Amino acid sequence: MRPWVAIFSPILLLTDAVISHVQVNGVVNQSATLSCTYSTASGVTTMCWGRGVCPMSQCSDVIIRTNGFLVTFRKHPRYKLNGNLLNGNVSLTIENVALTDSGLYCCRVEHRGWFNDMKHTLSLEIKPEQTADTPPTAPQETRTTQPTNSTWYSCPTDGNGTVTLSSDGHWQSNQTHVFLAQNPWMTTSKGLYIGICVTAVVLLTVLLVLITKSKSFQDCA
Repeated sequence: MRPWVAIFSPILLLTDAVISHVQVNGVVNQSATLSCTYSTASGVTTMCWGRGVCPMSQCSDVIIRTNGFLVTFRKHPRYKLNGNLLNGNVSLTIENVALTDSGLYCCRVEHRGWFNDMKHTLSLEIKPEQTADTPPTAPQETRTTQPTNSTWYSCPTDGNGTVTLSSDGHWQSNQTHVFLAQNPWMTTSKGLYIGICVTAVVLLTVLLVLITKSKSFQDCA
């Protein structure tokens, strides 16, 4: 290895390490495109796409390669170069992406001479597929204890109505107020009982009066 190569190689590696990568987002089961173009003023040339940061030469974990005119290697049919290669458009399209496709990708356009290659590293982030389902509503608060200072809790109900909690935290009544309006049958029965008792008392009083007068008449005779 030439001395100047050994000297400048760590510097080049350090330079690549501090360069920020372009972020590309994709969704599972859809296509994602990583853009990469170069000038063809001096003619078309070979290039490759690989996984990971661009190395000193070539591409690591090559997924697709072209000689400038057509694709010469393809790791999987999902990897495609749909751009016009003769115009320098070597953008990579990955079809039916998965979460495992997330990571760094290197676009390397090979030019003649030492350290003349164009290196372009992109970061691909694949997100889960979104659904059209309505987002779940927040669970409603269930209160197991009831305050003792409210009149609603001291009055029984017969199951014909409900007491609900409004959004402002106050209890609302939409039930039949059975504890305020008494059952007509119960009212009638109570009135009947009262009437019978009153009648019995009156009859007993009259009977006592008659017995008293009868004894008085006997004593006088």
